[in-house]
Amino acid sequence: MNTTPLSDSQREQLRGALEQRKQQLLAELGEAQRDTLAVATNRADAERLDDRKDQADRMAQATVRDAEATRDHDELVAVRAALARLADGSYGECTDCGQPVGVARLLAQPAAARCIACQSKAEARGER
Repeated sequence: MNTTPLSDSQREQLRGALEQRKQQLLAELGEAQRDTLAVATNRADAERLDDRKDQADRMAQATVRDAEATRDHDELVAVRAALARLADGSYGECTDCGQPVGVARLLAQPAAARCIACQSKAEARGER
């Protein structure tokens, strides 16, 4: 495990990456919400005109869109939590064991809350 503390420039680089990802996720979630509203608005007319295959295609697309929105929401929660840890000074410490997460891990996954060992244990328990 890399226990080298983050430098100030690394913290700022990671803060910038987290802020950029937050804005990207907010934009994607806004687009998904607009798409959902548009589909709901047009659904009644489309259902009268379309055959079952078209309805099934729309349902499959909606399922994928909902799964993507859920994934984006979950990531946004993690990014906001990472930004909060940056603000309170605990960023870079594993939220489970308190050991350093590792610079390489944070550079690869800026929202990482756990060290690799604790993340592996959490995934084995079925957690994210």
